[in-house]
Amino acid sequence: MRGLTLEQAADKANIKPAYFRYLMSQLNGTNLDLRTPPEPGERARRYSAQKLAAWIKNDKPLPSSEAATEVGDSDSQRHLAGKAVRTTNGNGWTVSVDDPSVLVEASTLQRAWALSRMKAAEALGVELEELVVDVTVQFPANQAAHFETSRQLAAEAEATRLKAEQHRLEGIHGLVKAGWRNNEIAAAMGMTPQRIQQLLAGK
Repeated sequence: MRGLTLEQAADKANIKPAYFRYLMSQLNGTNLDLRTPPEPGERARRYSAQKLAAWIKNDKPLPSSEAATEVGDSDSQRHLAGKAVRTTNGNGWTVSVDDPSVLVEASTLQRAWALSRMKAAEALGVELEELVVDVTVQFPANQAAHFETSRQLAAEAEATRLKAEQHRLEGIHGLVKAGWRNNEIAAAMGMTPQRIQQLLAGK
């Protein structure tokens, strides 16, 4: 089997599938993207077991709004875990990496992240393009609790939305079995016949 399904990846990460889907929506397209390369005709991207294991080992980091802007070929890059902390005086950021040992400070999170990557590449003797520092931002405890609650509520809302979509689709299939034509279903539900056809086709 080529890669893991979302459900299999969520199980390995010990995360409920709906919440895992929400987390992946934040990682997809960033340097933390855990998906395998797309295949022709593939409807749902699968997840790399190796990338997933590294993500779990690094405490499941999420990209910051700034640090996630650079995207590379994740399969050919080495990933290091980094932690970002806002300085106590509020005038800058520090980013630390354990292996190799790197600690940098800069006025912005993006700059500190970039410097940590440069220092780590120098310490390892590799080209900058070969290395990615996956930064986990350390929020103050009270704010971190709010963010975690927000993620959980968003995941629950997404799970509810998916359940609602499934019930709607089952209802449409039921109408088809009862002999309704697509244009009749579309008119009754305020949709286009083309959209009804897409839903029946699983799109």
